[in-house]
Amino acid sequence: MKFAWNEIKYQPKKFILIEVLIVIMMFMVIFLSGLTNGLGRINTAQIENFGEVQYILSKDSEGVIPFSNFTSQNVTEIEVLALEDSFGLVIQRSSLTKEGEDSTQDVTFFAMDHLNKVVGKVETMDYSLEKLGNQEVILDDSYKGKGIAVGDIIQDKASKENLTVVAFAKNAKYGHSTIGFVSSETYEAMRQKNDPTYTWKPQTIVTSQIVDVDKLSTELMVLQPKQLIKKIPGYTAENMTLTMITWVLLVASSAILGVFFYILTLQKLQQFGVLKAIGMSMKKITAIQLSQISILSVIGVGIGLLSAYAMALGLPSAMPFYMTLKGNITIALSFIFISVLCGALSILKIKQVDPIEVIGGKGE
Repeated sequence: MKFAWNEIKYQPKKFILIEVLIVIMMFMVIFLSGLTNGLGRINTAQIENFGEVQYILSKDSEGVIPFSNFTSQNVTEIEVLALEDSFGLVIQRSSLTKEGEDSTQDVTFFAMDHLNKVVGKVETMDYSLEKLGNQEVILDDSYKGKGIAVGDIIQDKASKENLTVVAFAKNAKYGHSTIGFVSSETYEAMRQKNDPTYTWKPQTIVTSQIVDVDKLSTELMVLQPKQLIKKIPGYTAENMTLTMITWVLLVASSAILGVFFYILTLQKLQQFGVLKAIGMSMKKITAIQLSQISILSVIGVGIGLLSAYAMALGLPSAMPFYMTLKGNITIALSFIFISVLCGALSILKIKQVDPIEVIGGKGE
């Protein structure tokens, strides 16, 4: 390790190009990973915000909340369970306009009863849901960038109901849409504008209590958050595709670095020939080579990560970008491992070096 580091310090210009390449490639992989995670969170953020809860849905919904429809018998059956810390939820896609403006913006309404039960689950919100009154709405904070502020009046396009914006929530997104939280009373009033016979009926019951599936009829099902997320239309295919792109780029980038390390080895064949001539073992030469590749990889990966974090701070809130510590550590370690593995192929060339030929100038 000391020998490898001393060479890097003694001839830094020789390693600058490969270091810059490592930084650029690591930055690209981390940035793409952040975009992948960001696109995924547009689908799932609010489900994750609710925490480790359970969702009771109708079985014919196949796990998709907006497709769930309880019968009166189902509602009675769930009420018999006397679930604690639970609330009913309805998800409804719509659009809204700001008072005095003509532009229309998409929104997904999350209508809930027993709002005080949600406070502990939506930890990222800066306004207590239990304070939410009739004809009031809490919007995702991305609407701030669209010219909407607290106190503004917005109108639901479907019902023509006017709602007052009382607060904003962070990362309130579901199914590639931003969320507007309303109470069950407000939602009922909105629906009754077009259907006077409508009465509040949740699409799903969310509870932190463990539900005994055996106590439910065959018409109902219980899902965990991870199971529910996989049922969001298009999520699995999209997430697998984007993740595959990230890992293909990671492997390709690491392989390219392996080629550069091989070229660097070819430039140092005479040096390795001298080391063999003075009696250094192949085992020690291998350790030096792998140490040097590891040092270059670790430094490059570190700078690449810091560059990606710095870039993330300056990105607009509308851009779906999200990085996780666990994900970045996994990518960084994988990048270093694959780089060292590909770079280790150059050792085969070192092993073939004949000290007499190389020192004599007949080597490649």
